[in-house]
Amino acid sequence: MNSLEKAKKLYNSCKSLSSYKDDFQIQINDSEEAYQIQEDFIKIKKLDLADSIGGWKVALTNPVMQKLVGVDTPAEGAIMKSLIYSNNDYLNFNNYLHLGSEAEIAIRVVKTFPKDVKNFNNMDEIIPFLGEVYAALEIVDDRHSADKSNFEYLVAQNSMNHGCVLGEPETIDLLTLDQLEGDLIVSGEVFGSGKGKNVLQHPLNSILYLINSLIRRGRTLHEGEVILTGSIATTCWPKRGDSVEANIKGLSPVKFYVR
Repeated sequence: MNSLEKAKKLYNSCKSLSSYKDDFQIQINDSEEAYQIQEDFIKIKKLDLADSIGGWKVALTNPVMQKLVGVDTPAEGAIMKSLIYSNNDYLNFNNYLHLGSEAEIAIRVVKTFPKDVKNFNNMDEIIPFLGEVYAALEIVDDRHSADKSNFEYLVAQNSMNHGCVLGEPETIDLLTLDQLEGDLIVSGEVFGSGKGKNVLQHPLNSILYLINSLIRRGRTLHEGEVILTGSIATTCWPKRGDSVEANIKGLSPVKFYVR
């Protein structure tokens, strides 16, 4: 079975809301193969949704989650444009097998990163390409596999991304993002709290990882795309009737409702 065939099986499992257990019938040998499968997974999703990439997410941005899947590195996944929702939007609970959400700091790309740069070395080098900041809620569906999957399966299925909800854009000093504090709120109750520094010590480190990883894959970050830098708090698993909100001080709050 080649990478495209594996990607088709994973994509169909995700789309049909099949158990994650079906994934383990697919052998993924290493991270290099996992990212090749992700490339094919993204191509299939773009064709299926008649869509294009609107941004990227960075996963595994804290040591606890990295330890859970046995790695010491983050991972990424693409976000489709049609799955970037507006503040106070509604999500259909039946569209997911195990709906999850995370409070994140998102940043808009205002200038396309060059692909001919071998490596970006520090935050100062990437700041000129970045602009507005958003409070965001990532939407995931782990199909009940959060504590059972591994790095290769996570990567291969596009890091479980099913979109995001963005708040209103704000212009702030990007070097201060590690100081931002916020809450993840489910139906009016604080579910978890965290800080920007929980994301690889600074959300800009997340983007630094991402752009260098994408360049190695022959990709880049394009003007207009949005980057979800990583969860500042624990993942919540909302039910039908719940509301989910990210309230990060210094940024406009963002919320969605589950129906």
